Amino acid sequence: MSARLLALAVLWLVAVGASPAAPVACPPGDANFPSFYDDPTLFTDAIADVAKIEPSNQRLTGITVPHHLLAADLVALGFHAASGFRYKRIVILSPDHFHKTQKLFATTTHGFDTVLGPVSADAAAARLLETNSDMVEESCLFAKEHGVQAMLPFLHHYFPEAEIVPVAMSVKAKRGDWDRLAEALRAIVDKDTLIVESTDFSHYLPQHEAQRFDQQTLNMLAAGSLDGIAALQQPAHADSVGALYIQTRLQRELFGAAPLVVANENSQAHSSDYVERTTSYVVALFGAFGPGFNNPTRPDDKLYYFAGDVSFGRVMKKVLVRDGIAEKIVDSVLALTRSRPLIVNLEGVILPNVPEAIDDMTLAMPTDLAIGMLKKLKVAAVSLANNHAYDLGPSGYAETLGALDAAGIAHFGQGETEALADLDIVGLTDIDTNGSRNTDLLTPALLDRLLHDKAERPVVAFVHWGREYKTEPSPREEMLADQMRLRGVSAIVGGHPHVSSEAILPLAGGDVAEIYSLGNFLFDQKAERSSGSMLELRVFSQGTIFARLIPLPNYFEMGSR
Repeated sequence: MSARLLALAVLWLVAVGASPAAPVACPPGDANFPSFYDDPTLFTDAIADVAKIEPSNQRLTGITVPHHLLAADLVALGFHAASGFRYKRIVILSPDHFHKTQKLFATTTHGFDTVLGPVSADAAAARLLETNSDMVEESCLFAKEHGVQAMLPFLHHYFPEAEIVPVAMSVKAKRGDWDRLAEALRAIVDKDTLIVESTDFSHYLPQHEAQRFDQQTLNMLAAGSLDGIAALQQPAHADSVGALYIQTRLQRELFGAAPLVVANENSQAHSSDYVERTTSYVVALFGAFGPGFNNPTRPDDKLYYFAGDVSFGRVMKKVLVRDGIAEKIVDSVLALTRSRPLIVNLEGVILPNVPEAIDDMTLAMPTDLAIGMLKKLKVAAVSLANNHAYDLGPSGYAETLGALDAAGIAHFGQGETEALADLDIVGLTDIDTNGSRNTDLLTPALLDRLLHDKAERPVVAFVHWGREYKTEPSPREEMLADQMRLRGVSAIVGGHPHVSSEAILPLAGGDVAEIYSLGNFLFDQKAERSSGSMLELRVFSQGTIFARLIPLPNYFEMGSR
């Protein structure tokens, strides 16, 4: 371990090892709390580390960051992401690490001195919270509460004009108490407020266990499930489940905001020696991320995009050859993916010349158009595990493979794996070739293709299943999803119904993220009967993933106007 990391580790041990019985000094009168840290480089070095990352170009309404300064760069990442906009007030939600509050929650009207400069308190807002005197008290615990103190130098640097309202949360508080505090916070949280959730995640676990608990938390966040978040364990999942719950609830109800996790790592990553009891860290951004969002990303992050049904034949072919239409669609898609790898479900056969007399239920597309569009869209791989890949039999399938191979576009069929840089995708279909009545294709032997040797690599099941125009799984799909979960998949991404699921479903307490159907991507069906979404999958170095569902416009209608 480097000298700098050793110093940070010692600082952390001093902070968490402080005796709960030690007296906490209160500032006299209306004076500030003194600075808790005396080394400015703990913060300025972290600020410099993230300076080249682009801040969010859309206003954030909340962030989640660690308070363990071993991960100081991640704290800076969250604040830096929000720094493109100004805020009048910043609410900080922190655990009461040393059990100092006599009530369920504590705040203060005192400001703070920090090693980088002073931070003012929003005394009026704090007093308004304190009117809920049965649960909120004025406290001097913040003199030594690193859950707040570790935020303040960053806050001074990025938002020097903002006033803060710190809130420390007792471990004794339960869901009903969190709901009451959320209601009380509504009185002080407005459009000029940033809610900062100061939370470290899985505690006291070896890395492989921490990874599993982190994935459960990430999937509950991705699903936006308040019930799921409330059921998380403290501290195995997070050191303040209450802060996570209140952040998620307020963001949804006050701002219509959803989370985007941009970092997840473990303290094991900071040491070459085995760490028996680790701590995990998450950075999440909350916002109503719309068109044009620049999606702040660390250089080493790996992002992949999955989209649903694609066919460049039939009426779609006629639309795409109109002047400017293909370019308009490509520009719209690349604005979302920023040219990162895209994986799609390719429905039909690629042929040099498509016969004019082909019937409408046989999907075929011309080579030049199909390959040209796949390349422009930066498609890294296509799934051929669907009911239209063999529409013209084995010879048509062979033509498709030849065209994709010649273009350097990867492909995977039934039970086949496509290994990307740090992600394995397995193609599966439970729908037989077009016209067949056999829909029970997935056998235990095929499902076993999901079992991969390298457990640290996420495995995605890209599965064709279900019933057209239905977004609810049948008992068979529920059974198949459970069998996939038991084989260790990280995510199940579905297609075939031509309509998109509206949310991510966390299975078995969050072990797996299921997106039952992505619906259509580029397919000749109008919005009155179809819909589509894109899945953004962010892969972190410890093998966890975060899934985000992005609604898509109807590209067929865009070109038909």
